[in-house]
Amino acid sequence: MSFKRLQTEKAAADRALSELTPLQTIQEIDALRDYLQNVNLKAEMTQDEIKRLTGKLTRQEERIEELRDIHRLESKSQSDQIEKLRGQVNEAEALLKVAQVSASRYEEETSKTKADISRLQNELDKTKAAAKDEEEKRIKAISLLKTVRQKLVKAEKERDDSLGEVQTLTSRDKEEREKERTERLRLQGEIDKVNLERETAVQGLRALFDKEVAVLKERHEKEVLALRGQFELDVITLKSLHSKELEVRTSRISDLETSVQTLSGEKDEIFDQLQMRQAELESSQSHLESLQSQTVELQYQLREATDRIALLNDELFNSQQAQSTKLQGSPEEVTRLLLAAEAKYEGRIADLRRQLSIMERERDEGEAELSKKLSQKTKEVDELKAIVNSSSKEHEQEQENVISLQEEMERLKAEIKAHQSVIAELGARTEEMAEGETVAQSQVLELNSRITGLQQQIEESKAREAQIRAHNKTLREELRKVQSSAALLERQRNPGAGYWASKPDGQPEMRSQASSSSDLTRDMSSRPNSPSAGRSDEEVNYEYLRNVILQFLEHKEMRPHLVRILSTILRFTPQETRRLVAKA
Repeated sequence: MSFKRLQTEKAAADRALSELTPLQTIQEIDALRDYLQNVNLKAEMTQDEIKRLTGKLTRQEERIEELRDIHRLESKSQSDQIEKLRGQVNEAEALLKVAQVSASRYEEETSKTKADISRLQNELDKTKAAAKDEEEKRIKAISLLKTVRQKLVKAEKERDDSLGEVQTLTSRDKEEREKERTERLRLQGEIDKVNLERETAVQGLRALFDKEVAVLKERHEKEVLALRGQFELDVITLKSLHSKELEVRTSRISDLETSVQTLSGEKDEIFDQLQMRQAELESSQSHLESLQSQTVELQYQLREATDRIALLNDELFNSQQAQSTKLQGSPEEVTRLLLAAEAKYEGRIADLRRQLSIMERERDEGEAELSKKLSQKTKEVDELKAIVNSSSKEHEQEQENVISLQEEMERLKAEIKAHQSVIAELGARTEEMAEGETVAQSQVLELNSRITGLQQQIEESKAREAQIRAHNKTLREELRKVQSSAALLERQRNPGAGYWASKPDGQPEMRSQASSSSDLTRDMSSRPNSPSAGRSDEEVNYEYLRNVILQFLEHKEMRPHLVRILSTILRFTPQETRRLVAKA
């Protein structure tokens, strides 16, 4: 019975093994060993797969850290570029302010130059008026001197003619007077013509000068107005363009700031998710370690079970041998031994079945947990792959944004260069305006030089006028002295000597001639009447005669002029004067 029970238990164990394992009987120890080795290999493969997945997770974490660092660096570079662009915009605004200040300064300088030009124009008008007055005075003085000289020349000629042709003068006195009148009228007409020609020439020069000044002034005003209008238009266009560009840039900067904020929020969310997944991964790793420890314990229990089965087989073999040896003994002992062996082996088989059921249940639970955890890990890996793909897409989008920002920066740099070129053009225009101002200043200097030249001419004319007045005064004094000396000599002359002895009747004619010459000069003084005045004039005339004779003897080059003076003083005849002039 016990043997049959053992056989039934063995059959039940074989069925359990065949149901739970690919083995058929419990006696297939090598197959059972291979099966357990396969289970161990599967466990090792699962561990290797778990290690590979953990390596992938670490690599994904490293890539995420690299992406995070790249994103941080790109955001930093973008913020630096935005700061640079703001600095460039501030520099452009400062340059625009400097251009506006220079424009205001140029307007102030142009207003100052206009005030100086108006002041110089007023001074020029004043100097023109003064020059006109001085010119009129000079013309009057010259005409007066010419009339005096002409009168003196005529008086000398008439005196020479009267001395040479006293007899013919009486008969032709009226004709000569008429000729003298006609000559005077002709000379006066010539003087008037010369004065008119000079006045017309002066007026023409003055009109030309006024026209040139007016043309230069109008041209300068037109150029200043055109430059001012162009500069104002350029400033207005630059202001409008600058305001538009500032608005576009501020909107672009606000958009970039919002995008940076959204990206930073998404980055923080991804970082939080990664930390949660890392915590879950660490918990799964700890659970895997616990499962590995459980599998190790199960393997140890399986080894113990196999050892026990081997021991039971040995004992069964020994018992069979003992039974075969003891069959020859009493049947009661055999049955007793069989019952004892059956009871013993039934207890062991029950323990083994219980342990096998426990091990199978634990194995099923471990496999179910492993399958669940593997499915969870695969899901987590898929989610991480999706996150990595999304992060790569976001990185690509960020790269595209960076490229667009770089293009925007290049465009802004080009616009800044265009603004700088416009500022350079404005500087060139200001230089041109400065050159125009220098040209205007040079013209003003030329006008000043012309004014100084006119002033010098006026001063020269004044000096000439003073010289002519002094010369006229000396001529008047000499003529007065000559008349007084002639009158004195006429009174002191012996009537019976010389030229007047043969012609006693010529003295009243000479007196009439002297009176006519005094009438022609109009500026000569009358003869002295009192004896004291006669004596003083006589002393002066003797002194003058002495000086003339000394100069005649000392200076040979002055003798022709002094001969005429001596002939006038001593009243030589024309033949005597001609003879003395020929010898001088």
